Amino acid sequence: MKIGLFSDAHYCKEEEIGGGRRPMASYGKIKKAMQDFLEQGVEMCFCLGDLVDNAPKDTKEAVRENLHSLMELIRSYNIPFYTVVGNHDYLKLTAEDWVKEGIEIPPYTVIKDNYKFIILDANYLSNMERFDIGGVVWDDSNLPREQVELLERELDCDMDCVVMVHENLDPTVDKSHIIKNAEEIRRIIGKSGNVRAVIQGHYHNGSTVVIDNIPYITLKAMCEHDSDVHIILDI
Repeated sequence: MKIGLFSDAHYCKEEEIGGGRRPMASYGKIKKAMQDFLEQGVEMCFCLGDLVDNAPKDTKEAVRENLHSLMELIRSYNIPFYTVVGNHDYLKLTAEDWVKEGIEIPPYTVIKDNYKFIILDANYLSNMERFDIGGVVWDDSNLPREQVELLERELDCDMDCVVMVHENLDPTVDKSHIIKNAEEIRRIIGKSGNVRAVIQGHYHNGSTVVIDNIPYITLKAMCEHDSDVHIILDI
């Protein structure tokens, strides 16, 4: 089974924001990725978060329109698409706004061909308020207790599993990008015996490290790189 992956498009109608991010170019990169996914026979695809962003003067309505235009593009390829909501996705939009666009908010699971994809949402402050309620603090990312317990339950199965989250479980990246309770989550993943990969975004340089014989893959940010900004995994 082939799955398509990309992350951190940060799409908005601005040529450059945030010190080198080129969010407007991400529309064309997503189009190229979706075309590649179609030609390569990808059966489903995932965005690992920060699909949209907002220019300094963008209203909530402008961000919502940008999201809608991206989803029209993605859906035109008729490949099942799922997204992991990122911290920038909550800057202007709420979880309800994403649901209105027909996008499921994590946590949820997708099962296909005896693989279980477990999608988590670590966009929670240390006080466990979700970013769209308590405010976005990009370097205060936490996975709530109920999701930690959900992960344990979902991993207790006879299927191969892939864990996906926007912020980082990989302890080797810059520490400001790492989920605060990442060590506990890695222990759960490591002892499960059936996790085949952990896939993340957020850390724009990208990274790959093997922990407990499990590859932890951090995708490069689409808005900052021109090559390797989408990948296809054959699992």
